[in-house]
Amino acid sequence: MGIYTNFAYVYDRLMAGMDYPEWVKYIEAIFQRYDTSPKAVVDLACGTGGITIPMARKGYEVIGIDRSEDMLYVAREKSRKLGLQIPFVCQDIRQLTLHRPVDAVTCMCDGFNYILSEEELSKAFQNIFDYLKPGGLFIFDISSYFKLSSILGNHTMADTGRDISFIWQNSFDKTEAICQMELTFFVRKGELYQRFDEVHYQKAYQRERILELLVQCGYDRVESYHPFTFEPPKKRAQRIFFAARKPVA
Repeated sequence: MGIYTNFAYVYDRLMAGMDYPEWVKYIEAIFQRYDTSPKAVVDLACGTGGITIPMARKGYEVIGIDRSEDMLYVAREKSRKLGLQIPFVCQDIRQLTLHRPVDAVTCMCDGFNYILSEEELSKAFQNIFDYLKPGGLFIFDISSYFKLSSILGNHTMADTGRDISFIWQNSFDKTEAICQMELTFFVRKGELYQRFDEVHYQKAYQRERILELLVQCGYDRVESYHPFTFEPPKKRAQRIFFAARKPVA
């Protein structure tokens, strides 16, 4: 069963409350914190372009990368309607391939939680490091261990709407630290509803271990933040942001 296939075409409606411009504003605040002004930016796990498109509208030379062709189709249609020419590339972020080094790499909305082994996560971090220019920034977030184990954990959530309803059943494997999310959607089609199902798996990583992996890969000025601040993450933070720099040669 694929993920982000049928889901891709209702994703933006379900995420209507996301303030993506505020996320971009925060990314730019991190740029300022590191005293850098990136031009060429790669947005990994870009989905339907929620971050990629506002970054492009601000003048960044941004490339969107995602492994879901359906999500990229939606992103391309959105950018086309805005008159933007953004390269959207279908790649697995674990095997990133770029034509040239870039100034910054971003990965927002828990893309790295979908990498289910620490070994593969470390390889992804190293690959990104290799494609960054000296002084380049790597900015990303994760759903925290607390969120995946305790908030989602072994809970079931449901929501009924006129056009879209869903049931979200979760189970957390403490041994593997993996949260399995079984999603069932009912999307209105005229007088009927179409059902589709997806199963997602996310790995719960400890903040300290991610910091260690980044340092091992060669990054410096490695930092982590409570969402949309520059304060240390709180114990019950549901999302944690990270920033790391490739050392200046």
